[in-house]
Amino acid sequence: MTKFYALAVIAAFKLASFQAAPPTTPLLAFSIVKPAKVVNLHAELKQQKVFLNWGVLENETADQFAIEKSLDGKNFQVTALAFGSDMPGKYEYKFFEKAGKQKVSYRIRLVNKDRKEEYSEVITVDPSNRS
Repeated sequence: MTKFYALAVIAAFKLASFQAAPPTTPLLAFSIVKPAKVVNLHAELKQQKVFLNWGVLENETADQFAIEKSLDGKNFQVTALAFGSDMPGKYEYKFFEKAGKQKVSYRIRLVNKDRKEEYSEVITVDPSNRS
């Protein structure tokens, strides 16, 4: 048993003093993926149409955009669906529809690729109050 113990100590000492060559394969790197974010939602009433423009930061993580509208500013319905472009960084999106005669509120519901949702601010277009 003493011989075995002595051999184990010698083997452990040799392993501890062994210096390995640098790895030839890179180590896995982890990155934190930021969710997409809607910025600068803007509406314009022109030629009897409502034009919506919005920008998205971290666009490559955006999956889809639900354009929602409301006649009372509280209860929103999906009026259109747009899909993300997968372009990296900031990206601009556009949508238009025929303008009605009454005030309408819009917002964008962004669904990220991880299925988390985010809402833009609400903007209102009032065709009867053109300036």
